[in-house]
Amino acid sequence: MLPKLPLMVTKLPHITDMVQCDCFCTEPQATREHRYAIAAIKLHEPKASRSHTTMTVTDFTGFGLKAQSGIRIIVNMMKQLIRIRNHRRVAYAAIVCMGSLLLPAGSGHALDVSASYKKNAQKAFDRFLQDIWPEAQQRGISRKVFDASVNRISLQWSIPDLAPPKIAGEQPAASRKRQAEFGSPGRYFRDQSLNQLAQLGQKNLRKYATALSKIEKTTGVPKEVVAAVWGRETAFSNARIPHDAMSVLATQAFLGRRPEFFRPELLAIMEIAQRGIVPRSQLKSSWAGAMGHTQMLPGLYLKYASDGDGDGKSDIWNSIPDALATTAAFLKASGWKSGLSWAYEVQQSSKLDCTLEGPDEGRPAAQWIAAGATRVAGRKWPARLNDIKSYLIMPAGRFGPAFIATDNYYAIKNYNESDLYVLYVGNLADRIAGGGAFNTGWRKVDTFTRPAMKEVQTKMVRLGYNVGDTIDGLIGFRTRTATGMHQKKLGVRVDCWPNKPFIARLK
Repeated sequence: MLPKLPLMVTKLPHITDMVQCDCFCTEPQATREHRYAIAAIKLHEPKASRSHTTMTVTDFTGFGLKAQSGIRIIVNMMKQLIRIRNHRRVAYAAIVCMGSLLLPAGSGHALDVSASYKKNAQKAFDRFLQDIWPEAQQRGISRKVFDASVNRISLQWSIPDLAPPKIAGEQPAASRKRQAEFGSPGRYFRDQSLNQLAQLGQKNLRKYATALSKIEKTTGVPKEVVAAVWGRETAFSNARIPHDAMSVLATQAFLGRRPEFFRPELLAIMEIAQRGIVPRSQLKSSWAGAMGHTQMLPGLYLKYASDGDGDGKSDIWNSIPDALATTAAFLKASGWKSGLSWAYEVQQSSKLDCTLEGPDEGRPAAQWIAAGATRVAGRKWPARLNDIKSYLIMPAGRFGPAFIATDNYYAIKNYNESDLYVLYVGNLADRIAGGGAFNTGWRKVDTFTRPAMKEVQTKMVRLGYNVGDTIDGLIGFRTRTATGMHQKKLGVRVDCWPNKPFIARLK
């Protein structure tokens, strides 16, 4: 549910002449506690050496990273690595790769605030908490539960995405965001990472077969899709979810960039505490307040809470079946249509107008097919799809795969608003079901920092184009279609991707 980037790959340079490792991590902008390895570590020995081998170690997932300090993680790693005989270089690579994950993520989201500001902010924060009592009371929260909740809430100065208000004449700068470069979406779809997650997904399908079959029968959402959301959100519960959810939500409601969004979520988690579903100590969340095995915000939990294990309650923190059932209920309510895929990959073709991408241009699939949409690998179109409203999706313009998507695509997007998130979950679900990578590869494209793309979007808005509700520096479908429209106007090749030659011609 939280706005996250798809699984990223952090590539380290050669550690020695003999070793190279790829560490696959989640949430590259997250705090140190969130950075955990979920994929394999590879050893590459050059051909010039006596033996040339490429070894993939597949047993490193998690390493018991939940609730362990960095030192204990290293100790556990060493215990595991002792078992790997005659592969000392692999062990060395693993130590360095995993060790790198324990380093602080940097000061990309650190706040620079004075002691006096913190003191004054605490006083204002205490008043803020007391001011929400009337709203809490209207939601049926007792004074006892409210006071107990408030007394244990503390400001979380280290979490990202904060924009402190002016207090007592002092206005700190907002937390700084790391200036990552955005380029081809292909880097988010590494086969090694996806294949390993798919293998874990298949194991969990077998482990929770009864619950998932019941969930699929009840909601119509395929078990592979539900499992893929779980895998994407917490790597099948291998993620450590470290924060006190109430404190996080209260901090975001008071100091965050979107207080109007988080205030209702703070009240929602107090309502959860009022219901006594789990002890307060178990109400843990990410830095954005999402909770449980599949990371749901409190408000959505209250709306879609489902009992997946038949014990009469919905405990998404401790019961995996409950979390999966709740996620499936959300997807169903978001418009999931049983019997249809989330999307169908099609061949890249100039017959498909990339400026028609997105939810505003939905039309019966038969019209896309008549316009030239052809499924990859000679696959046939499902007959029932002809009259179903469908959408063109081209996440990298003409530089990557293209899809005819169904409403199921947008059901997943309701879970997380990123197109890349949907593509990741969709492809992971396909792999769990026995499929593979997208048929069309991702071509190299120019990369941009977010501020640089904001400048591009600002110029495009001045030219009269719609790049979305906000100028956000992300190359979403509206920025891509606006690019294609301007390329048509310029009389140049229309690829719907804002490359550097195109940007150079913007005025």
